[in-house]
Amino acid sequence: MIRVDREMRPLVVAATEQGWEVEKTNGGHLRFRSPTGDIVFSPSTPRRGLRSVENTKAELRRKGLDLPR
Repeated sequence: MIRVDREMRPLVVAATEQGWEVEKTNGGHLRFRSPTGDIVFSPSTPRRGLRSVENTKAELRRKGLDLPR
């Protein structure tokens, strides 16, 4: 498991459980790769409050990740 902030951890766990690959980039962001090849980038330490976490959740849902609302 890669090290991420507590706000991002549930997303990383859900993604890996559903077959997604999650890794840190050289710049410190997270790269979520779906089983179909779609990619979503996200900050690993959201500094602008939970809005960035909500935006990441929305983008992951659009790419096919099943997340509770």
